Amino acid sequence: MSIVRIILVLAVLLSASCAWVKQPPGGERIRIAAAEVGDSTGLDSTRVSVRDRVAGVQRKPGKVAEELERLARASALEMGGDTLLLDGPVRDGARDFIVYRCTAQVN
Repeated sequence: MSIVRIILVLAVLLSASCAWVKQPPGGERIRIAAAEVGDSTGLDSTRVSVRDRVAGVQRKPGKVAEELERLARASALEMGGDTLLLDGPVRDGARDFIVYRCTAQVN
């Protein structure tokens, strides 16, 4: 195996484990819920997706899930929400969330 091929393989493997989606400003305030959220206002749903394979290599499921949550947090911020409810498992690098507003809005 040539040195170029070894470097290429290593680069693909390293990039497959990297997180490419950054947390949006304010995203840390968005709560992720796994069960019903109680007295809240449902705003909308969002489907987010990332690449779950890079050059044929499966990315780590935990990294994919983290990136999906970051993207969902950005969507919730745009909608004025503060809570995300998981709406199904991760499938093929995508996941659905329901966006809620659970705190009183001050104008």
